[in-house]
Amino acid sequence: MPDRLEIMREDLLKAGLSPAHVQRYLRELAEHRDDIVAYLIAEGVAPQVAQTEADRRLGSNDALLLPMLANRRFRSLAARWPALVYLAIPVCCQFVLLALGLCLLLLATGTPLRASILDLGNGLKLLSYAAPVLIGMLMLAFAHQRRATNAWPIAGALSSAVLAAMVSISVLPSLPGQAGEISVAIGFPSLLPLLITGTLVLLPAAIRR
Repeated sequence: MPDRLEIMREDLLKAGLSPAHVQRYLRELAEHRDDIVAYLIAEGVAPQVAQTEADRRLGSNDALLLPMLANRRFRSLAARWPALVYLAIPVCCQFVLLALGLCLLLLATGTPLRASILDLGNGLKLLSYAAPVLIGMLMLAFAHQRRATNAWPIAGALSSAVLAAMVSISVLPSLPGQAGEISVAIGFPSLLPLLITGTLVLLPAAIRR
């Protein structure tokens, strides 16, 4: 039979409470229950009976859950603003990652790595397609920790996949008498990259089911 505190953990997480607040509250309850058990055993009560009595003295699950559920400050950011956490932040992170990669690529043109600029550009393209997959996996794990549904993480991962398919990175190495070029364009998403990336970001959710 599962411990009642673990049952309460599931109830609190499913209600959208922050895992950190849930962990701290349940730890306090566990310590209080252990103190009651230790006191009863010291009074000569059998350990199993002491455990049962300690649970009774704690009160019902509903009574213990109510203070946490009634206080909105214990709710996690993801439960209060899921669109921000699962959509806006991942897409912003993707833009930052792309901008950082482009800056590093530009800096590389002034170093001995300039001879490998085409390979570095291809690596950045690969990273731009891999980012939505990694973001999707992180968002699914984040939602699972909070016992949230997969709807918002999947929406965020698909948004990242669409963004990756919309971004086109072009790197042309310099040739004798011709300057090199690094360019980025955002347009209508390319179908094949969108299908491949979209499938990959949905794969972890399908496996988890």
